[in-house]
Amino acid sequence: MDKRKKSNKGFSSILAVIFVTLFSVLAISFTALSNINVQMSQNHRDVAIAQAAAESGLAYARHLIQTYVPPEAAYSIYNTVSDTEAEQTFAYFAAHVETVLGSGNVSWDGANGLLQIPAGGGIALPVSGSAASFSLLCEFETDPHYLVVTSTGTADGVNRTVRLKFPIRKDNKVLSYALASRGRMWLTGDTTIQGDIFSAWNRPEISPFNMTDDSSVIGTINTVLTRESIENEGYQMETLNEDGDPVDALGNPLGNNYDDRYYSPDDEIQGYHEGINYDVPYNDMPGMDISDYNTDEYMNGLTDIPSCPSEDREVEYFPHASGNYNQPSSGGSLQLERHVYENQTFTDVRLPDNRNALFRNCTFEGKLYIDCYKSGSSKYNNVRFEDCDFNGVIVTDVPQVFKWQYNCLYFTGAATFNNTAMAEATILAPHFNVNLGNTNPIASDNNVLTGAIVGGIVDIRGNAEIYGTVLSMCDTTQWSSGYVTNIGATLGDGGSETTELGDIGTITINPDQEKMLPSGIKTPIVIGGADGESYVEL
Repeated sequence: MDKRKKSNKGFSSILAVIFVTLFSVLAISFTALSNINVQMSQNHRDVAIAQAAAESGLAYARHLIQTYVPPEAAYSIYNTVSDTEAEQTFAYFAAHVETVLGSGNVSWDGANGLLQIPAGGGIALPVSGSAASFSLLCEFETDPHYLVVTSTGTADGVNRTVRLKFPIRKDNKVLSYALASRGRMWLTGDTTIQGDIFSAWNRPEISPFNMTDDSSVIGTINTVLTRESIENEGYQMETLNEDGDPVDALGNPLGNNYDDRYYSPDDEIQGYHEGINYDVPYNDMPGMDISDYNTDEYMNGLTDIPSCPSEDREVEYFPHASGNYNQPSSGGSLQLERHVYENQTFTDVRLPDNRNALFRNCTFEGKLYIDCYKSGSSKYNNVRFEDCDFNGVIVTDVPQVFKWQYNCLYFTGAATFNNTAMAEATILAPHFNVNLGNTNPIASDNNVLTGAIVGGIVDIRGNAEIYGTVLSMCDTTQWSSGYVTNIGATLGDGGSETTELGDIGTITINPDQEKMLPSGIKTPIVIGGADGESYVEL
């Protein structure tokens, strides 16, 4: 027998045992690694589900905020929100949440400003057999005022937490538009609107908009009318195909190529625009009704402008003959005995009613308050400003009835505006006829109006650059013609007032949604949309 062969046979057995042991260890390791991977996968899944649950909590908080309707007690005519008002708004919101979820599912600590919706009182989020949920903690933060929402999502013992802030502020919804009107509007001449426009004109037999091809709306055109109601009338605002879509010159759907829009001669809107939105509501938009206004607070601390002697008064007519203020344009013109003020500077003053003043080459600093009679036309103020400089704000009383001839602000000559007194508005004149008849015949840096321009009907002609919303708040649907908001001018624009060669110029309107509405407009204190920059994961 060969001893060497016997020795090799023993070594092979040992080697086989080693390999069996090694493979067993590897198999056990792979099994353990597989279990670890499964556990890691489950952990990642739970983290993802917990994160999704936390995000769902924020989405639900948004829903609660969007469905919150401020009570009448949360309305104010001031454009700022005090700490007390903001805290009260938080309390109103907490009551809203309790109504939606039931008081048993909500914990409200008014003394410390804490509102909690525990996971048990929230919404269960079953995901692939994993019971997921979220809890919400709402807190009040001041300077500036915020509702701070912290949402914690939970899935199989894993928690993820995110936080977002929502500002508590005055409602300024109307400032999302560059131009907003309760009536019809015409855009003519070299007019550019840098934003959306809106009309609440609700009589479908007459188009709410007319726009010539030399004007542009760099935004959308919005109307309360439905497209179907317009289709039954004898006009169209835009050319549409059989599917109801706007088309280009070749008849193809327009898409977003607004420069290629086809304009039919029958279109009431001939200028560039970025689409028409139909059936747009306005009832929740403060500033669109005379009941929203109260400007009495502006009279505090003002000095009355003295009456002028009879020999310093002049007779004018409104509307007047072209080029002649002393001649009526028709038998229906209003005769006015104007108190005349020339070459004077006025600071923080009130013009008493029935002055019907004519200011020539005057400068106004601070506040100018124009008084009138609230409930009728027996006391009124039709005021003309010729070649005046305005370094402040013009505010009027609030007549409850619109009398376009009686209560009027009429700007002629080289009127220049440099409002340094109030960022929110240049003119706040509800139910007044605001006629910027020739706002500086030569375009210049001084010809800038900052903040909102509010009137019953606002006409703007000449050269003007406006940084703010133009709001014509008078409901003119009772009149079938005239009473149109005119932006820009052509000599045959058909407006109620005289149109002259010097009225034609360049007008741009640039809205500023970040501004507040001026004080004097009753608006609710709301909880606004989320501040995206405040989002954090905790």
